[in-house]
Amino acid sequence: MSNLRVGNIVTGKVIVVEDNLAYIGVGGKSEGRMYLEYFTSNKEVKSLKDILKEGDQIRVQVSKITDGLILLSRLEMEEKERRDKVVRKVMNKKPFTAKVTGKNKNNEYLLEKDGVNVILPDNYVDLDPSFDKDSIIGTEQRVVFVKSDIDDRGRTRLVVSRKQIQYNEERKAKEEEFASINAGDELEGTVSRITEFGAFIKFNKIEGLCHLSEISHYRTKDPNEFLTVGQTVKVKVLKKGETKIHLSIKALEKTPWELFCESHKVGDILNCTIVKKSDKYMLCSPERDIMGILNQSDYSWNIDDNFAGTVVEGDKVDLQITYMDKEKNRMTLSKKHLEYNPWQDVHLRPHEIVSGVVDRFTNTGAIIKVGNVEGFLSNRDASETGKPAQEVLKVGDVVNAEVMAVNPQRWLLTLSIRSIEEAKTREYVNKYIDQNVSSSSSIEDLIKEE
Repeated sequence: MSNLRVGNIVTGKVIVVEDNLAYIGVGGKSEGRMYLEYFTSNKEVKSLKDILKEGDQIRVQVSKITDGLILLSRLEMEEKERRDKVVRKVMNKKPFTAKVTGKNKNNEYLLEKDGVNVILPDNYVDLDPSFDKDSIIGTEQRVVFVKSDIDDRGRTRLVVSRKQIQYNEERKAKEEEFASINAGDELEGTVSRITEFGAFIKFNKIEGLCHLSEISHYRTKDPNEFLTVGQTVKVKVLKKGETKIHLSIKALEKTPWELFCESHKVGDILNCTIVKKSDKYMLCSPERDIMGILNQSDYSWNIDDNFAGTVVEGDKVDLQITYMDKEKNRMTLSKKHLEYNPWQDVHLRPHEIVSGVVDRFTNTGAIIKVGNVEGFLSNRDASETGKPAQEVLKVGDVVNAEVMAVNPQRWLLTLSIRSIEEAKTREYVNKYIDQNVSSSSSIEDLIKEE
């Protein structure tokens, strides 16, 4: 007994058990008493005989020594065992429910779990920074142990987190959602972020990237031209990696060419911008990212028209669609089809005699208006005399001329007055010879006489 002190914890042997009292040997000839109310705080235990029997080995604590009487107790040990059990449960990092009882001076939330207090720091309350944290006071909250630390009094504190559970749940939800998405899927999402290289589209919990090149069929360097944060869009999953999802908005949209073909047809007149000039054609754009070819042969009905020399890149001009290939994204345009072609009704033939009016003179001949078209009369063909046209004709003269060559496609008409005069001369000479020739006359003599 001299070795026992109040507070000592020893292992004793149950000697006698009664309903409300047990005698326990605690070493040598020392014997202690332990009453039911000091054995357990569990009110459901009505008799020590229900839980102890003689000969049992039991750990007890010396609570009092007086006049040779040793009183034993298990209440503090039971509380410690209960607390240790709760602590082990708390520290196994599995979520548990605890009641928020208030806050301490450090603005930390105090929670109680089966009589054990735990600490919930302010920054461990919620993922959402705008969440009203004080709203959890007085409620049951699911938390998880994250660490233990020592307070300013040297006591061990159990620190828990509510935010960690949210994070774990969100991560699991993200993993499940990611697993449910496959390449080729068509989804609807919301634009969550816009960067210089594209836009992030959020579905439920996860995001995918729509690269700049996949936002629109129209060429652009700025995603903001087509998208705004918060906008709802439909996308197609192009590719799915281990952690990333590649999306496309334009894959579900018609191309500019498809839309153009739906609203335009051959024969339509367009106001186009000249985008590029070359020796034999021009590239013209009626709408954004729509291009047509204006070939040199479609500049004008007049092959001598210098249309290319009168315009520069950036000028606008009205053109008519003459051909469209929906499959190959090709379109040809024409300027001349919007203009009157005076040669379309010309049906002249070589050696036909036509009447025309002298319109003007050039260094090499004269321009004769024949109906709505112009013909060329060279100085050589102006008369039999060989004199220049300007010496034998004047502007406004009405003349008859022979068609020497005609090509409506090339706006070509060459005329000759000389050929008519020479034909008349031949006709006269032949007629005169038939009537007046003799064996003593020469052709030269007959002509001189005439």
